[in-house]
Amino acid sequence: MRLGAEEYRVLRVGGLRRALCYDSEHWLSLWVDRGAAAELAAAWLLAARSPRSLVHLPLRRRGERPVDAALPEPHRARDLLLLHHSLQFPASRWKEVRARAGKAGRQRTVEFRRADFPLPHDQVVPGAHHAGFRDRLGLSTAADTLVLSGSALPFADAAADFFDLADTGPHQDGHVCAELHPGSGLLDRSMPLMHVEYRAEWEPVPRDG
Repeated sequence: MRLGAEEYRVLRVGGLRRALCYDSEHWLSLWVDRGAAAELAAAWLLAARSPRSLVHLPLRRRGERPVDAALPEPHRARDLLLLHHSLQFPASRWKEVRARAGKAGRQRTVEFRRADFPLPHDQVVPGAHHAGFRDRLGLSTAADTLVLSGSALPFADAAADFFDLADTGPHQDGHVCAELHPGSGLLDRSMPLMHVEYRAEWEPVPRDG
């Protein structure tokens, strides 16, 4: 789509039925089931491989939530927007771009294999803690959306963690999660910890909830 002199390609990710994203002002929390964790991984890998695209994950208005969900206070439901920093996309334009994109476009299926993802288990990235490292993931907020901008490296690295969560979550007991942690060196100072928790059991959201 075109907005003024700029043209944007918006990729809206479908299939995220059981997924929620909340901003608690101190950290970012996501809850996903197995299918949503895999979709989340695919979206982040898509952002790594499509540097000219805006990858939109609509997560705010959901019909289900995890059973016994305990939300922190305060919190706000958020969408996610993933993009390569070379686009230099101002987050302030997102509301207008989202409105113009609407429901236009064609539905496409993108398939990934396990081999497409980097190795999981928090592989150390050489130079990530060096002051001159330029590949960090940064955060801004606009129109109830967390706008995450960075290079292919942190997007692909996180995608591997989310794919691993989809693969192992259903086979483990207790609390199972993946985290994007500032200690990795792959997050800018603007980006707090992101906690993604696997939840197997979901229930409809009450109409007054």
